[in-house]
Parts: sequence; C-alpha cells; structure tokens
Amino acid sequence: MASPPYLGPGACDNGSGGGEWTLAGDAHREALVDVRIVVLGAGAMGSLMAGRLALAGADVVLLGRPSPHLASIAAAGLTLTEDDGSSQKIPLPVTTEPDAVEEIDLLVVLVKSWATAEALASIHDRLPVSATVLTLQNGLGNVAAIRAALGDDTPPRDVVIGVTAQAARREAPGTVRHTGDGPTAIGRPDGLTTPRLSAAAAAFVSAGFATVVVPDIERWVWRKLAVNAAINGPTALAGVPNGAIRSNPELRAAAIILAAEVAAIARARGIKLDHIAAAVDKVAQDTALNRSSMLQDFDTQERTEVDAIYGLLIAESERLGIGVPASRVVAALIRAHEQAVNAEGQEDRERDA
Repeated sequence: MASPPYLGPGACDNGSGGGEWTLAGDAHREALVDVRIVVLGAGAMGSLMAGRLALAGADVVLLGRPSPHLASIAAAGLTLTEDDGSSQKIPLPVTTEPDAVEEIDLLVVLVKSWATAEALASIHDRLPVSATVLTLQNGLGNVAAIRAALGDDTPPRDVVIGVTAQAARREAPGTVRHTGDGPTAIGRPDGLTTPRLSAAAAAFVSAGFATVVVPDIERWVWRKLAVNAAINGPTALAGVPNGAIRSNPELRAAAIILAAEVAAIARARGIKLDHIAAAVDKVAQDTALNRSSMLQDFDTQERTEVDAIYGLLIAESERLGIGVPASRVVAALIRAHEQAVNAEGQEDRERDA
C-alpha cells in the first residue's frame, strides 16, 4: 500500500463532536488552539518534541523525573541546537509533578520502553479518561505496556501508535541538539482516522515535524523496528555514529542482515516491508552525525532498550519458529555489556560504602 501524503498546514479534520477537540481555523499555528499537551519523558527526544511544540505556540508541558536537565530548562529555558549550528533558547514549561496531566487532551509518551509502567503509574489517577495517549517509543510492546499500566478503563482509553525518524541528543543539562530530521507517522490500531488523530498530527506539523496519518501503522512500527535493529545494536557495540552504517562495509552488511531478520518475522505476520535495505541506508544518511539511542545509553551507562528492540523480536521468532541468529548475538552482547557496567557500578558503590 502506498504511503499517504504528508500532512501540510491545515490538513487536519475540523470535524468535532462527542468530546473531540475543536480546531480554530486552518492556519497551522491555529491547529494548536485548545489542545493541551504533556510530553512524558525529558530525554533528548522528549525535549526536542516539547521544545518545538512550545516554539509553535502549543499549550505544552514537559514532564519528567527530577534531573539537572529539567532544572536547567526550568531556570533558563531549553537551548535547541540544529545541525547547521544555529541555536535558540526556548521558554518551555517543565514539571516533575503528576498533576500536570489533569485536564490535558494529548499525552505524548517518550520515556524509555522499560520505564513505561513506572512513569504511567505515577499519573494514572490524574490522567483524564478522555485524553489521547500517543506513544512514540522505540521497539515492540509499547501499546500493551501502556494499557497494562493504565488499567482497564471503560470506555477503553484512546491509545495511538507513532513512529518517528527524528533524532536528537542531549549535549548538556538544558541543551539538546537536533541531529536528524525525518518523517513521523501516527495511526490507530484499528486503522481509523478520527478528528483527535488528525489534530495530533496537525500539532506536530505545526511544530515543523513532517507528519502523516496512516491506516497501517503496524507496518510502520515493524519498518521502524527493522531500522532500529539494524542501526542501534551495531553502532552501540562499535561505538560509532549512525553514518558509519553506510561508510563501513562490514557494519552495513551486519545492519542489512539484522533488518532482514526483522522483515522475515514481519512477513510471517502478514506485513510486507519493501526496500528495507534502502530504508536503513536513508536513515543512516539522514542521521549520520547522531549517536543512536543505544549508543547514548552506553555512553551514559544507562539501561538500554534491548528488550523492546531485540528481546520481543526474539520472542516472536520463537513463537513463529523462525530463526534470528544475528539478533540473538547482538542482544546477548548488549546484555553482557549492561551486566558488566552494573557489576562495575556495584563494586564502586561497595568501595565507597
């Protein structure tokens, strides 16, 4: 199926009714009127998304755990640097308080996949049942994790799936560099397009993110997984930025093997991923200077998303009886690295005790 065209300014559906958001006109900034947004997760991507939305005039708050990064933004705003070297200071409301989600319309989830349950547990009782929840997280299993964390509401919450090729890295507390610009796709699991879904897309378009509403979001999720699996593990283990996937023949060969394994699992599920090698090449080129999220986790000795990117893929391969040997090797190496870092940290704590 051909991808729908990117949404442009004013491309959202103005229909309203039973609890839907009302948009005030066709101008792209007006698409943000009366849409109250909280971005959950103050990492590089959450900061980029919230900062750009704030710059476009959105009613947005960045919600995260206490950190020097959040404190710096609260004190002096977010410094957003583009790859061309230009930079701007963006006033951005931030908070660590769960009550920020009261009366919001859209919650954008950008915490690490392994942190979903804890992050949502803190706001569950305050999040309106009417709010739409949009996950832009990496890997598989995010919708299930969100629904499990929020409980069985009646009617069920509106959970929307998204994937993005945007890339960013945090350079210092309060400073984020936008390192890659690419499309964002959002859609509902049932494939329907609703005014709320269109309004969410329009908000991202207003913030300068090329965004498309798609009826086949699962295909986009698997395509993004193939790219993530191809780039994250190899760049983290090799300690190189994304562009090395194209410039280093051996790394590129490894990346294509990993992407092919994901494509094989997707195919067994009835999802065809066309031109996946070209997709890997394009993302590696468009984000050449970026350090993948997994490499950034290695840099900061934080927990990776190995389970969401490789672990659930391996579990699905076992269910389907399809081998994914390269993915198993990469996952094992990443977990071994994490275990070594944890052991070293434990020794340091015991030495300092």
